[in-house]
Amino acid sequence: MEWEEEITLAARELPGYVKTEIYPPANEYSTQWVIVMTFADQESLDHWLESPERDEAVARIPEEIRYSVEKMPSGFGAWFAGLTRDGMRLKICRDGRWRRLLPSPCTPAVMLQSMFVSPWLNGILGLSFAMLVLNAVVVSILQWALVPPLMSVLRRWLLTPFRKAPLFNLGTALGMAAILICLAALFRLFAG
Repeated sequence: MEWEEEITLAARELPGYVKTEIYPPANEYSTQWVIVMTFADQESLDHWLESPERDEAVARIPEEIRYSVEKMPSGFGAWFAGLTRDGMRLKICRDGRWRRLLPSPCTPAVMLQSMFVSPWLNGILGLSFAMLVLNAVVVSILQWALVPPLMSVLRRWLLTPFRKAPLFNLGTALGMAAILICLAALFRLFAG
């Protein structure tokens, strides 16, 4: 994708450019690639979108390639595209296994915040604002602290199609369920 490299090189020359991430098609049935360009702030993004450098680079995209531009304030790209923290590409199985991964880091994060932070924060902010703050904190912890290492640890499970290793896949899923049940039991022990 020589044209994509040209676009990235043009963007790098402008202030506020941070990085470009390329997500390959999610499965063998798709031909859609996703290219995510990150900028430091909205002003830098707008400057790029309106720049003659971008116009020149985009003009060199082959006619047979269809594309669209969407602005997104942030995202959970690594969850859905199968990237680990070091940027290594993974081909996640198309059966949506990553969806079953989500309760694993969510459960302990929510349990800990409801045991230790929630009672204290409720007294200061009231329930509504405390929930707002706590949700933002839990999502941030999930995005940057818990999910990347968990995806690395569970890489083999995420990559192995069920039909190729059914016992391995079932065992991993049951193991994750057992861990969540143990966490719930511990939570009940401490929190009542």
